[in-house]
Amino acid sequence: MNLFAVRKHLDKVLHPIVATIAKLPIHATAWTGIGALLGAACGLALFYGYWWAGFALLLVRGLIDHIDGFRARNYNERSTFGAVMDDVVDRWTLGVAFAGGCIAVSYDYPHALIVMGVGITGALTNVIIKLSVYAEAQQDIWREKGKIGHPIDVVGLFGSAEFIIYFGTGLFFTALLHDLRPMLAGAWAVAIMSHVSLLQRVAFAWKRYRKVDPAGRPLPDPPADDDAGAADAVR
Repeated sequence: MNLFAVRKHLDKVLHPIVATIAKLPIHATAWTGIGALLGAACGLALFYGYWWAGFALLLVRGLIDHIDGFRARNYNERSTFGAVMDDVVDRWTLGVAFAGGCIAVSYDYPHALIVMGVGITGALTNVIIKLSVYAEAQQDIWREKGKIGHPIDVVGLFGSAEFIIYFGTGLFFTALLHDLRPMLAGAWAVAIMSHVSLLQRVAFAWKRYRKVDPAGRPLPDPPADDDAGAADAVR
């Protein structure tokens, strides 16, 4: 299970802030674009070692990720394009922030570049398997307020919120202690937990769909040994 499963409860905590900011005359898709710019700024801040600025931008971008969705749902600004761009910007900005931090750390700890590659690969593959299951198992998709959902959403210990927790916690202590090691530990956590989550999603897909063909129909059981032997005899 990841934080997606309890997002509704978290939304209640953030609701007063999100609802107030969402009243600004800014379209939901424009909020998504602002989030992309803040994500890019976060990556640059981390690359140049401005830890507190990077930490603040990471948190603000996470808040905007809530604002654009709230605005779209409650101000009749939903669109398929907006939903697609929300997902794209979410993954892109977190990748830029992660890369900026890892590159900055790599001057003192060169293996951080390897951690960056492993972490980005794990995170991207998590998204790919999720989208693949969405495409291949459409019988399990539902829609709530225009947003599609699937049982795989709550599978795994890694997602956007978890990235902010793992990497953001390390970044916070790096800024506080003026020590790169906490952020390096956060990068390691992203690299490891993204792959743990990937394995969890593979296990979910195997358990749920190994006997279902792409059309959503159960696959027939394999022939018994006796039947297979008879078939071989006929051939």
